[in-house]
Amino acid sequence: MKRIFLTTCALAAVLAPSTASAEPGVLYIPTDPVTLRPTGVAPCGSGVNSATGCGGASMEVEEPPFAGAADLTTGMADALAAYDVHVTNTRPPEYISYTMLLPGDEPLDPKSAGIRSFTCAFGGINCAARGRNDIVSTSGSTDNCTDPDVLHAALYAFGRNSGLEGIDNPEDWMNYPPDYTTLPMGFQDSCSDRLNQFGFNDRDMQIELPLECTSVDHVECPDGTNGDPGQNSHLDMVEFYGDVVEDTDPPELTNIVPEDGAILMEGDDLVLDVDVADSDPVVGLRWIIQSDAIVSDMFPDGTISQCTNDVCNVNWEDAAPLKATESDWIVTLGGLPAGAYAITLEASDYHGNVSEMVSINVTIEGSGGGDETAGDETAGEGGDETAGEGGGVLSEGATDASEGGDTTPAGDDGDDTGGCACTTGDSTPAAPALMLLGLMGLGAMRRRW
Repeated sequence: MKRIFLTTCALAAVLAPSTASAEPGVLYIPTDPVTLRPTGVAPCGSGVNSATGCGGASMEVEEPPFAGAADLTTGMADALAAYDVHVTNTRPPEYISYTMLLPGDEPLDPKSAGIRSFTCAFGGINCAARGRNDIVSTSGSTDNCTDPDVLHAALYAFGRNSGLEGIDNPEDWMNYPPDYTTLPMGFQDSCSDRLNQFGFNDRDMQIELPLECTSVDHVECPDGTNGDPGQNSHLDMVEFYGDVVEDTDPPELTNIVPEDGAILMEGDDLVLDVDVADSDPVVGLRWIIQSDAIVSDMFPDGTISQCTNDVCNVNWEDAAPLKATESDWIVTLGGLPAGAYAITLEASDYHGNVSEMVSINVTIEGSGGGDETAGDETAGEGGDETAGEGGGVLSEGATDASEGGDTTPAGDDGDDTGGCACTTGDSTPAAPALMLLGLMGLGAMRRRW
């Protein structure tokens, strides 16, 4: 009986820092319709992911583009010019994490759940900018927000998605509640009091909510007049994204393994590897392996993919830095049946530069002996169904991202203990399974660092 085993490099499992490292961000403003899907329903997992449109609706809908998207894009790029945020109308590759802004200026229906918004900006807080693939939006007037300026509301929404809280400073984009009659001066380089947000309880009475982030989620500011450490919006943005960088060069892919035309024998491991160089501190990358030989219930189109950003069958451990020049991008597949395999490789940085796609053809020739033990029940040298030392076994499909297997809530960091998560299933060739070593969970991480 055959199994397919896929082993990826064991990237170091580290606890995420309390504040983000200065890494570039991407803000995508659509000029074409986008499909939004609810979380918790296939193909979405439980977390928001802008790349797949998951988390932006209670039911699948097609969101039309905003009529003023081009002008808004220019305004957002100008307002964010000091920071390393790539503002674009071109949707990035899905293996790149990015914030999607869905602007709108239509007043909310009185029956809408957001009718009481004081900001006309939606998407929630993202303390220390730890998540980078959220969906944010703006609206027209609500009961508590009159005639919002779209640019102002969009910057408030993106600011919150960048880890900024509402503050007491009319000259700052994050002044709360926003005064939409006067545009602020920018993200101010000064400490201001963080303010409690307004909400409503189940009796429709206005209440004051506690501060949403901790003081360690911000660049250090002295205690303000309210007794809590303040917020310097400008320095926070520099801390999270870094200073603006001009970058027009795509990632360089070298030392690619295997070579095009390589021939293996059934039972040999198929090893994929590449060296990536780029001026960005982090990159996104995707391997795709396709063959009629692996068509099955789990892979109905005969495709296995591994990438960043929780959009593939297998995802790299995003809790560790996926650095262009330091990370090990190796993938090893064992137990593959004889057949022709088409492999593609692609990488992108966070400034909109995508490498040329690499295409590789590999042939696995049958041994001719009919040996069914080449990919038997063992997952390596251990001889049992565990994935290496200390590995666990999950039920079939439990970590298959294509089936909505993400069971980690949005913003949850998953297991940072350095263990591994494995999946195994039917051992027949018609239903191959992935054995994943060195991974802490498939589709469970939304953080890039």
